[in-house]
Amino acid sequence: MLWMMLLTGAVLADECEAPVAVPGAFQVAWISPVKKGARASTELEVVRVGDLRSWVNQHGADQTRLLQGMGYVGPAGGRRAEKGWKITIFDVRAEQVCRPVEGLEPGADWMGAPVCSEELLRTVGRHESTCGYTLDRGAEDSRGLDTFRVRWDQASAQGFCVFPLERFLEGA
Repeated sequence: MLWMMLLTGAVLADECEAPVAVPGAFQVAWISPVKKGARASTELEVVRVGDLRSWVNQHGADQTRLLQGMGYVGPAGGRRAEKGWKITIFDVRAEQVCRPVEGLEPGADWMGAPVCSEELLRTVGRHESTCGYTLDRGAEDSRGLDTFRVRWDQASAQGFCVFPLERFLEGA
């Protein structure tokens, strides 16, 4: 079994860029349209707040450009980018999140966080790679930000902060 995991990891490493390792506890952000809510059992797609700030510092504090980097809007931006968006920030532990990566054993550690179950891997959208990161649609589907999945009830257990995405971008 270990041999198979190592072999699969080697194949995955050749096809995917390795993600950034995560510490035992960190902050994640869920970016969503203002009107979108979540129930307790909803699995959220989140990114690390530190990675998000670094991305904004490198690419600029522009909502459309960030939404392209997240893979949520296409190269032209469009009406969807002009709508109201919010950011929800949570404190999480590494064992509460999982990485949506194909080709590794579900539950296996991948750079500090477990790999998501097969069921959660089915939720990977066209804005994400199967390597656990977004596709930056503003840069010809290049590598975007590392993504994770976390259940709302687990993420919100220690509280959370919600505010307009523009406000986050002003202070990033």
